[in-house]
Amino acid sequence: MARTEHERDSGATEESQADPTLGTSQAEPTLGAGASVGGYVIERLVARGGCGSVYLARRPGDEVPVAIKLLHPALAPMAKMMVRFEREVELLKRIRHPNIVEIHEVGTLPDGTPFFVMEYLSGMTLDTLLLQRGRLSPDETLEVLEPVCAALGAAHAAGIVHRDVKASNVMVSGTPGTVKLLDFGIAKLIEPGPSEGLTSVNRQIGTPTIMAPEQLLCAPVDARTDVYALGALLYRLLTGRLPFESAWPSELVRKHLEEPPPRPSERVPLSRELDAVVLKCLEKRPERRYESVHALVRALRHAVGMNSRASALELPRLSVGLFVEIRLRADADDEGSLAVEIERVLAMAEERMRAGGFTIATTTSAEVLGIRLLSRDPLAWRAERQSALNFALAFQEELSGRRGADPRVHVNVCAHAGEVVVREREAEPEIVGGPLARTGDWAATEEVSGLCATWEMIQDLSGFWAAPGPDPLVVVTRPGV
Repeated sequence: MARTEHERDSGATEESQADPTLGTSQAEPTLGAGASVGGYVIERLVARGGCGSVYLARRPGDEVPVAIKLLHPALAPMAKMMVRFEREVELLKRIRHPNIVEIHEVGTLPDGTPFFVMEYLSGMTLDTLLLQRGRLSPDETLEVLEPVCAALGAAHAAGIVHRDVKASNVMVSGTPGTVKLLDFGIAKLIEPGPSEGLTSVNRQIGTPTIMAPEQLLCAPVDARTDVYALGALLYRLLTGRLPFESAWPSELVRKHLEEPPPRPSERVPLSRELDAVVLKCLEKRPERRYESVHALVRALRHAVGMNSRASALELPRLSVGLFVEIRLRADADDEGSLAVEIERVLAMAEERMRAGGFTIATTTSAEVLGIRLLSRDPLAWRAERQSALNFALAFQEELSGRRGADPRVHVNVCAHAGEVVVREREAEPEIVGGPLARTGDWAATEEVSGLCATWEMIQDLSGFWAAPGPDPLVVVTRPGV
């Protein structure tokens, strides 16, 4: 699945994977199981980032796990890197908060390499959760954003701007979830202090997909810079995609600086109130954004509350779902070079489905789900399913036969008929859930050539050939094709 954000060292997370390519050097040594660090025994490497590595460890006889972060030994002789590493510890100590990872102790190895011991968090990053789920409901989004904003509020009160608030820096564990904000490695003191000279002059610091215009322009930052990043995160939580996407860094920067973000409701059915909250966060000029994370949370609660009050009008409706999923072939080892092709397929899928009478219920960096509501007259359902199947067959043929297609990018198309939950509105119905919206329950989990369909979709229909597909699905083609 195409990823939407570049993941750096995300701290003490169970779902982080040891990846040597993330470090400054693939030859950086790692500590083996059984090594001793400050009285703790290393069990395994959890993650490796550009500046340090994170290990799972325990004290002998103590069952409570901890995470230990070490600066890469090759960087330890560099005074500036040592100060940066030490500053991250001091910032975390300065803003102790239930939603920020807790520091237990600090020390150095015999060779002078610094380390700090922090709480170990089991679970997954929000980035991993979104890759699994696609997007969250407004209520779930509020449940995640409130603790993130509480953590940022504490940081801002201490004079600290995080500067890298993204999904891979948010840890979620348990149900209901415990949410922790991670990685203050590039945080900045708003007020002048001893470490202020560490800030790189005229150099962009952060993740380009979420950076505020002033951050991209290397201008002064404040709490509203984090509000912009929260807007990008909120956009992704609600829609499954970032507000601005491009294969070219210069084009991504231009969009952040000049282009208005598309309304979230253009990509998934959402209320105007939620649109307004997201777009205010993403204003180009800081003074037009929410003045604080607390103001943002108040507005988000109000928008989600209005959304919830309308839930009494939610009703089940029989519908047809058309699911497009991009699957990269095994030799597609450079997703970056395929970004243009992926975006072309997604845009083509959205355009054709909308023209075919489908509402776009979900879009992510690799998937599009379109839903066509059937009428309330059961006698018309068969004819409407037949019409939808005919459209899906032609649509799949057009996608698979697109001109200039990259052979490394395969596109699965799957059709299903089932129920969705609809919130009736004056303009158009809003799809808020239901079995049909859970594509993991009915879509193909492997590469399929031809239109993949469920029996619920094709029962009693005609004008096609069917062959066995991934059980229990069938592969449908038009005669003579």
